[in-house]
Amino acid sequence: MRPAFIRYRYCFGYLFFLLTYALPAAAQCEYYPWIAVWPGEHALTIQPRQLFLLSVGSFSDARYDFRQLGRQIPLYLRSAHDSVPLRVLERPVNPQSSDMQLLLQPVRPLLPDTLYSLRYATSDDSYRDLFRMQRARAGSNQLVPVYRWRVAATPDTEPPRWTGTPTVVRREYSENSEGINNYVHFSSPVQDNSPVLVRATIWSARLAAPVISYLAPWQNQLGIGWFTCGGNFTFQWNETCTVTFEALDAAGNRSTATGRPISFRAPSKPAPAPATTGQPATRPAAPKK
Repeated sequence: MRPAFIRYRYCFGYLFFLLTYALPAAAQCEYYPWIAVWPGEHALTIQPRQLFLLSVGSFSDARYDFRQLGRQIPLYLRSAHDSVPLRVLERPVNPQSSDMQLLLQPVRPLLPDTLYSLRYATSDDSYRDLFRMQRARAGSNQLVPVYRWRVAATPDTEPPRWTGTPTVVRREYSENSEGINNYVHFSSPVQDNSPVLVRATIWSARLAAPVISYLAPWQNQLGIGWFTCGGNFTFQWNETCTVTFEALDAAGNRSTATGRPISFRAPSKPAPAPATTGQPATRPAAPKK
């Protein structure tokens, strides 16, 4: 039985993260109990060999079943005349992250110009809270996940194009009422005909093995670190790390940003506030008699 009364905290500015996706956070966090999906429900189209990234946070009650997706809980895409299972491409290993992630792809191409919805192959009602749900149709009591997409008639066959090497554009450590920001932003000079994910592989001398996190570029930037309510990496003060970036477009085409790891430094420890020293009050002179 899944743990009860647990809910996933996420930040408005960090959403998709929180899907996982390492975005800068505002100081206001709220509870978000479901598994997040990339592409989101408002995506206009998907590719015949579309990649899907699922993410769940450490405080979500859906995390208990997340490990079973693609195993005891098969996922598939269904249309009026077709049903295609999703296979797991990768379960990234990142104990530094607040999220668990899962990369999937259809086992065969989807039919062009066809409307598909995300489904899980079980009739067990206990799984109804894994994804955000809606009524299957007006007046119906049947609930289905909100994720429905139409397949593009023309597939994206070109790999993402890196127009430069990602560079550090911002480092920040700050504290607020909800937590801390402790992150590094890189530029994201990558272009493609379809939406792009970036697979970041991060090394640090204090870790026994590198960690992997999938990022969605946000305002042409890639965020690594902690963003108030969650994140994909926990930096120590001013430590030296390296990272490699590999872009994957919606159709699964890949390209790396550079042939060697990019070295960067974590945010520095904030300087302590200067101490204030009060001067003793001067006793006024006694009036002359």
